[in-house]
Amino acid sequence: MKISYLQFWVSMQGESHTQTYDASFEEIRALDESGWDTVWSGGVPLRTMVPDTLLLAAAIAARTSRIKIGTAVHLPGLKARGEEFTTDIKEGGSPINRRGGNARKFGWVFDNFTPANPLQTAEQISMLDQLSHGRFIYGAGGDTAGDEVRQRHLHEYLAVIRQVLSEDVFSGFAGEFYNYPALPDDGSNFLPKCIQKPHPPILLPLDSQQGFIPMGKLGYRIAIGGGSLHNVRGDAVLKDDVKNYRQAWLDAGHSGDPSVSIRMNTRVLATQREADRVREAARKTRVEHTLRDKGAEDEPERSSDLYGTPEEIVDRIHQLREDFGADEIICTMLGGAGTREDVMKSIRLLSEKVIPRVS
Repeated sequence: MKISYLQFWVSMQGESHTQTYDASFEEIRALDESGWDTVWSGGVPLRTMVPDTLLLAAAIAARTSRIKIGTAVHLPGLKARGEEFTTDIKEGGSPINRRGGNARKFGWVFDNFTPANPLQTAEQISMLDQLSHGRFIYGAGGDTAGDEVRQRHLHEYLAVIRQVLSEDVFSGFAGEFYNYPALPDDGSNFLPKCIQKPHPPILLPLDSQQGFIPMGKLGYRIAIGGGSLHNVRGDAVLKDDVKNYRQAWLDAGHSGDPSVSIRMNTRVLATQREADRVREAARKTRVEHTLRDKGAEDEPERSSDLYGTPEEIVDRIHQLREDFGADEIICTMLGGAGTREDVMKSIRLLSEKVIPRVS
């Protein structure tokens, strides 16, 4: 079982932005030295301190030597020709129209930011793979839930990237959203080439039920939310989703095994008393949110977060492997973390008392 860390780069109370970057890099160096598999970095425009996850990946590569580096996720800002943003909420509409209080912010970004170009993204991925000596993983998201057109757009964007990275000389691409001629026969080529062949792994987070079968057919790694993190349909439905993903992978004839990563709110405590206290505080917070949210009576049953002693965390990880066939646990310590010191305590306990027992 791989144990990874999702780093959000959010300022703790009293920190300057410079102190936040420095402290976050210290956490990553501790992971690199302690046997963790991957550090994932996420960012959202106008909201977090990571407006460019690919640029950040290069900075992490320069400061580490062993740990893998993933984007969770790079947002290419896909926008088809003639497509416009609207804050109208319509049945079956794009999820970008259903973000509640964030709708205005995402609308501004959608209308004013230039979408990523798959050819340039492919070059950046290849460069990152070289700079990290083959440690890069590309995770992408495209706000596609409930919108078949945007799903096709994301799939085609990724198809262009995979072709560029897989071919010795780019032979051109003709699709619904992208049309590129072949490179001229004069020695022109996309450089550098990836260390990992045919290209670095590609991971896609799935919070929408419609995405599981297509991702299995296309042979992508997936990340799902567990516990209280992005687990909107509950464990019972999620287990069926994962089964459908695995079956679609097998039916498509892909080599190797389908890969499922589970993102979990995590906090590891040294004593049972501390663990019980943190779990109770988290339970009260969930109850408050449930009572405040409309339709809370229909709240699906979810499994618990990774809050507990090292022994409890080990048992919980084994259960996640059994329930979902998970081969990676992505720990996020933003919710319930407390302080920077609490985060580092959790990292040390996971490194010393959990990872050796689940690897």
